[in-house]
This record gives sequence, C-alpha cells and structure tokens, in this order.
Amino acid sequence: MTTPDTDPLDAPTAALAAAVLEVARHLEGEALDAPRLFALARSAELMATSPSLAALLGADGSRDGDLDDLHLTPIDLDDGSDADGSVDGGDPLDALQRVQWPDLAAGGAIACDLAPTSWSVRAGDGSSEPADGTALPQGRALRVVVAALADGTTWSAVHRGTEHGYVLGAALLPDISAALLETLQTAD
Repeated sequence: MTTPDTDPLDAPTAALAAAVLEVARHLEGEALDAPRLFALARSAELMATSPSLAALLGADGSRDGDLDDLHLTPIDLDDGSDADGSVDGGDPLDALQRVQWPDLAAGGAIACDLAPTSWSVRAGDGSSEPADGTALPQGRALRVVVAALADGTTWSAVHRGTEHGYVLGAALLPDISAALLETLQTAD
C-alpha cells in the first residue's frame, strides 16, 4: 500500500470529516428512533469563551496556538425527542426544518437511521456491487451522519454494516446535505 504525499482533503474538509467520525463513534451501538442534531463549534473559540470548560479539559488558555483553529467539537443538541417527550420520527429533512443552531455553531451535523424504504443505490457503472465486495445492505436501515459548515463544506458517513465500517464522502447524501446547508445559511 502506498501513501499519497499530500492529503486529498483540504484542511477545513479534513476537520469536518473528523467531526463526522466523532459523531458516528459517539452514537455507535445506539438506536436512533429520531434524528440527532449536533452543533459543530470551533474548539479554540469554545475554549476561549468557556474558561471553565477549558480548565475541565486541562487547557488553561495561556498557550495561544495550542488548539487547531479548524478543529470542531460536536455538541449534542438533544436526545431526539420533542419537548413533550414524543419521538419526532425518522425523517431528517423534517428535523432540519425545525432546528435552531446556537450562536457558537460554525456548522452542524445530523445523524439518523434511514428506513430501507427511504433510500436506494443510484445506478452507476452497471455493477450492483463495488469491486471490493462491500455493497450497501439492502432491506435494512442505513446509519448516516451528514455535516456541513456555513461556508458550504459538507461531509458524510454512511454505515455499511458492522464488518465494513463507513463509506465517506462529500456528496453521498445530497438532499440531506443541501437541507443542512440551508439551515446554516439562514441562521447567519
């Protein structure tokens, strides 16, 4: 295996991809009856505005430049239930219509399980399975995490099953990505 000389992702996209994987790991093994929303805050700004949080995490704030300016901290906004305790359902587009991002959000993420009837694989080169033999699991829910920054950068993770991990990319779920971007741009 060879390693490329340069990372194929630019720095903001790489930071967003890391946040997507952090959200995915956080929710691993958890049932998602409703979409979960996460504000993505710039870690350096979060530490600067929250000295008590910085102290809790062992960052005293006296060493400027210790934190990567692009690093994102996902903040879970809710548990997926409405104020009256009723579950909001599994439609991520519906959940995004009601989201209100906090002021500290540089971006947002949504995680959900898409019902088998709500997704399909687009026809590509005519083959029904990728060359590596890791086709998407037909007939069962698909775990997805989609994130975006207000500048238009997007990244997604789609879970392919326990043994295969995630498919990662910028344009895997264009409808959810577009809806998420719209919520971030109307929040400005």
